[in-house]
Amino acid sequence: MSKTTTTTQPAEASEPAAEQPTALAQLGRLTEFDPRTLVVDPRNARKEGAKPDAALLASVSRIGVQEPISVRPLPDGSYGVFKGQRRWLAAVDAAEKAAKKGKPVPSIPAFVRDDLIDADSEALLLSLVENTQRRRMTDRDTISGAAQLELLGTNEVGRRRAAAVLGMSRDSLKAAKQAAELKPEQLKEGTGYAFDLMELADLQSVEDIPRAAYRLYAAKKKDAQDAKQRRGNWQHELSQLREEQAAQRRRKAATQALTEAGVKVLPHRSYDDTDRRLSDLSTGLGKRITAKAHATCGGHAARVDDDGEPVFYCTDPERYRHKIDGVPDAAEADAQAKKERARVIANNKAARAARKVRKEFITGLCRKALSEAAWALVLDAILHNADPVRRFPNKSDDNRNRDIAAFTKAADPKGKAEPFAELIKKTGKARRPNLLLAYVAAAYEAEVSDRAWESRDETARAWLTFLAGEGYQLSDHEAAIVAKAEGKPVTEFDAEEPTQPIEEPEPTDEQPQDEPQENEEQPEESEEGHEESEEEQAETGQPEAEAAESEEEPQEGPEEADSAEAEPEADTVPDEPQEAAQEPGEAPDEPQADQAENAAEESAQE
Repeated sequence: MSKTTTTTQPAEASEPAAEQPTALAQLGRLTEFDPRTLVVDPRNARKEGAKPDAALLASVSRIGVQEPISVRPLPDGSYGVFKGQRRWLAAVDAAEKAAKKGKPVPSIPAFVRDDLIDADSEALLLSLVENTQRRRMTDRDTISGAAQLELLGTNEVGRRRAAAVLGMSRDSLKAAKQAAELKPEQLKEGTGYAFDLMELADLQSVEDIPRAAYRLYAAKKKDAQDAKQRRGNWQHELSQLREEQAAQRRRKAATQALTEAGVKVLPHRSYDDTDRRLSDLSTGLGKRITAKAHATCGGHAARVDDDGEPVFYCTDPERYRHKIDGVPDAAEADAQAKKERARVIANNKAARAARKVRKEFITGLCRKALSEAAWALVLDAILHNADPVRRFPNKSDDNRNRDIAAFTKAADPKGKAEPFAELIKKTGKARRPNLLLAYVAAAYEAEVSDRAWESRDETARAWLTFLAGEGYQLSDHEAAIVAKAEGKPVTEFDAEEPTQPIEEPEPTDEQPQDEPQENEEQPEESEEGHEESEEEQAETGQPEAEAAESEEEPQEGPEEADSAEAEPEADTVPDEPQEAAQEPGEAPDEPQADQAENAAEESAQE
C-alpha cells in the first residue's frame, strides 16, 4: 500500500482538551493514497449505481478529486472506502490510465478514521448519511451554472477547460446560455425526455410551438434507430418547427396591424357563420369588390390565414347588398379545392424546411475531401455540361452567388464584379476541388424548386440520391420526391394523412446528458379596382371620392402569386395541432394596415 503520511492535526490547546472530540478531529487524519491500493469497505451502504458516469470521470481526470473520501483500517491491513466510492472509482480509472501512459499516478485525498476499526455499525451509519442526506441540484440551477461559466470565462482556453472538466463538449457549454432561457414547463418536459444541453437550446428556439418537445423527442427516437448515428430527423423536425414559429409570429404581427388599423379580426370560421370572402362577392353590376373599396362597408372584416396573410371578408353580404357569386354554400362546393390547396401549401412548406437542413449539410460537405462519388458528379456535370450547370449562368447574379458563398463560407459577393476572386486566391491547392463542388451543388440546388414534388423530377431525384449517398438523411418530403421520380407509390403528399403514432414516454427526472456535474459523489438518476356608379357606391358603402382612389389596382406577377399563397406546415406527429415557426432571433417586419389590405387585394385577385 502506497501512502503519503502528510497529515493535518488540530492545533494544541493551551488548556486540557475536552472529552468531546472537536469537529476537525471527527473527520480523521488527512492523508493521500494511491487509489489503486484501496478497497470498498464491506459496510459501504452503496451497493448499486456506484459506477462513475462520463462527466465524473472527465472531471477527476482533469482536476483530480477535490473533496476527500473517507476510509478506515480493515482487519487485513487494507483501507476500506466507506464514503466517496464513486469519486474513488473515478480516481482509480484516472490512475490506471496514467500508469499505462507512463505518467505519474495521481493520488486521492482521504480522511482516515482510525477510531472506526471495529465500529462496523458507525461506518455503515456514516455511509448511509453520505448517500441519503443529499439533494441534487435542480435542472434549472445546473443549466444556469453552466451558462454563467460561459459568460464568466476569462478566455476561450478557460471555457474549453471548464467544458472538459464538466465532461461536455465546447458546443454544449455554449448552448447552456440559450437553454437557460427555457420556460419552466418546457425545461421540465425537455429534461424529462433526456435532452442534452444542445437539444435544450434547440427546444428553446421553438418553444412557442405547442408540443414542440414531444415532436423533437419523436425525431430523436427515429434518429436513435439510424445505424449511422445521424441527427437528420431531429434537424428536419427542428427546421419545420422554426418555419411554423415564423408563420405564427407573422400571424400575430398581421393581427396586431389589422387591429390597430380598425379592421375587425374574425376568429376561425364556423359552419353557421354568415361572413363571406370578398373574392366570393361582387357588386350589383357584377364587378369584383376589392378590400380597399370595401373598407368603408359596415361588414368589413378580415381573417389571418395560416401563413400570416390577411384575407378580407364581409360579415353580412345580404345586409350590405353584395351579390354572392356561385352556389349559395361555397364552403361545401369548394371543399375539394380547399383540400387540394392545403396539400400544395403543406408540401411547399415542407420543401422549404428541408432545404434549410440540406444546405447546412452541403456546406459541411464542401469542407471535406471529395469522395469518389463527388468527383464523378463534378466531372460529369462540367465535362458533359449537365443541364443544371448549363442553365446556372442564366440565374440572377445574387441568386447564383448566394449559395456558392454560403457553401464555401466566403464573404458576401453581392455587388462585386469578380465575386470570388479573393476566395480563389486564398484557397490552397488541396481545397480547390471543393470550390468546384460548391459551384455544382449551387447549380443543382437552383434546379430543385418548391414544386419538385408535383411531377417526376429527374434532376431532383439525382441530386437528392447523391446527397443521401454522401450521408445526408432525406426528409420524408424529399424521400417522396425520389420515390415519385422512380415510379414508386407515394402517399406522403396528403397533408391530412396521419403518421404512425409514436408512444410518448413518461418524463423522467434524469438530467440532460451533457449536464455539468459536481466533482462529488452523487446518486445516479436514471412554433383588384373599378370606377363605381352611384348604385355601386350604395352597394359597397363607399363614397365616390374613395372609389376613385381604388382605380388601377396593380396586377399580381408570378413571383407575387407564389409568395401570396399560404403555406401550412405538414403534420409530423399525429393529433398535434400545427402552429407556425421562425428562426431564433428573426423578428418579422410588422405590416402597416394599408400594406396588409393591399396584400389581401392581390390574394383576392388570384
